[in-house]
Amino acid sequence: MEGYHVMKTHPQLQQAQPGLYNDRYGNETGGLGPQINPHLSVKENIAELIKSLELLSSGMSGLVHVKEVEIARQFSDVPLPADPVQGIMAWYSMVNEAITKQLRERGEDVPDLNQVAVSHPIEAVSYLFPHYFLLTYFTSMSSYRIRPLGPESCLFEIWSLTQFPEGQEPEPPLDPIVLPYDSQDFPQIPRQDYSNIPIQQKGLHSEGFDFMRLSHDVEGLIGNYQRVIDGYLCDAPQAKLAAASAKLGGNFDGPVLDLGL
Repeated sequence: MEGYHVMKTHPQLQQAQPGLYNDRYGNETGGLGPQINPHLSVKENIAELIKSLELLSSGMSGLVHVKEVEIARQFSDVPLPADPVQGIMAWYSMVNEAITKQLRERGEDVPDLNQVAVSHPIEAVSYLFPHYFLLTYFTSMSSYRIRPLGPESCLFEIWSLTQFPEGQEPEPPLDPIVLPYDSQDFPQIPRQDYSNIPIQQKGLHSEGFDFMRLSHDVEGLIGNYQRVIDGYLCDAPQAKLAAASAKLGGNFDGPVLDLGL
């Protein structure tokens, strides 16, 4: 429920964009520079961005769909403002416009990405309480649903979601594919995440573990989420629970909030 695990759990993503996480979380996270590297040309920064999109596409099996990566590659060498910040913004605008146009021409019912970025800006991860997450980028996304089986186990469900032209939709899967947590059939990024879980569980049960301290500024979602669960268990008023749940949805890597519970 936070993003700064990426530097150590998914090092390939940080290496593709060396300064992205340092810019967001501070020097102590081991980042290598600002989000847009001032020592690189705009073209070199674009090359890093495209590499990052490729890694997200393969590592999540569809968070950024192959069709979207192919469109982004069309803009690997286009005229852009020399200023890195302006150049990257202009590049994203071009890619968003092209993805919208080209996928609509294929018959896909996709939104206008540049318009959505203004009217409904979203975070990289959106939460629907109590156990459904959406990871978004362009028009495709990944979804997680985590259903507890008990205090030490759960069903962790992953979907790769995208649009299809009318009449070209694949047959809906009727039976889930159940894999052990350490299966090599998972894409790379979930495999890396799942490798941590047994170690974390052992640590939480160690005799020397008395409490967990959360960062007030970027781990608030974790504590907020637990307090909403407590509110349901304590039968708090429904209006307060609904308002608190709404605050969770847009608080990825956000602060501790007053939920009124």
